[in-house]
Amino acid sequence: MKTSVARHGSLRAYLGGFAASLFLTLASFGLVLYGPPLESSLLFGTLALLAILQIILQIYFFLHVDTSSEQLWHLLPLLYTLLIVTLLVGGTLWIMHNANLHMMSGMDP
Repeated sequence: MKTSVARHGSLRAYLGGFAASLFLTLASFGLVLYGPPLESSLLFGTLALLAILQIILQIYFFLHVDTSSEQLWHLLPLLYTLLIVTLLVGGTLWIMHNANLHMMSGMDP
């Protein structure tokens, strides 16, 4: 009888993932605290990109989810969760924007 064994990373892989995670965290804090003065939309975009990279790194190195056929059953619920979170956040932002637009339309600055 063939049994499947969960793939675990080596100490070197865990330390590499930790170092990369630490670098991304420090880069985010450094960008906000000591970085060049950026326009707020560019700063938020850069921070969002660093956060997305951090999520991908955590999923790959620490949860061991990748695109191999053995991990497909772990990848599909993760993608479904990503879809639900995207719909929730996107819908909330859309509703808040429309509510702000319609409630504040009669006000002159």
